[in-house]
Amino acid sequence: MQIRQAKKELRHTLKEVRKNIKDKTVKDKMICNNILSSNIYINAKAVLFYAALDDEINIDECIINALKQGKKVALPVCTDNNGNMTFYYIKSINDVKLGHFSVREPDISKCKEVTSFDDCVCFVPGISFSSKGYRLGYGKGYYDRFLSKHSLISVGVCYNELINENTPVDEYDASVDYIITQDKMILSK
Repeated sequence: MQIRQAKKELRHTLKEVRKNIKDKTVKDKMICNNILSSNIYINAKAVLFYAALDDEINIDECIINALKQGKKVALPVCTDNNGNMTFYYIKSINDVKLGHFSVREPDISKCKEVTSFDDCVCFVPGISFSSKGYRLGYGKGYYDRFLSKHSLISVGVCYNELINENTPVDEYDASVDYIITQDKMILSK
């Protein structure tokens, strides 16, 4: 219970920090450039991205680039309120609609579900990450459950200002393999 409370308090504090990030648009572009120039992205045949909320790092530029490059591109869909999600392939950034928690999700009536995550690279949003790859998210466990079930390369997407070594970790937390910020890539494992 103490870890849960510590996460809740840290989440509240760091959401405020993220909300007040200076030059957000410039930093988001720098992060996208770092993603697009990384060998992890360049060599990926299939990429699992996310559709950002207003205060998250916007990586729509990466989604559009990957589609133009002919990569398979998928976005998550929350399948229930118990922390379960899956991904659906999109053919256009316009294949999304508002879903759970007002997050843009693929329109599952016209998008195909991802059935194999072999050779996929998953780009993971978070409020903050530790340099060991542990993520502080929104507390629902969607990415922790997903990453625990699938063996794939995972990359946290984070502002330098929100790399936080004091992130509480419990037994259910799954770490990412790498973190990309506006000026570096961190190998976390």
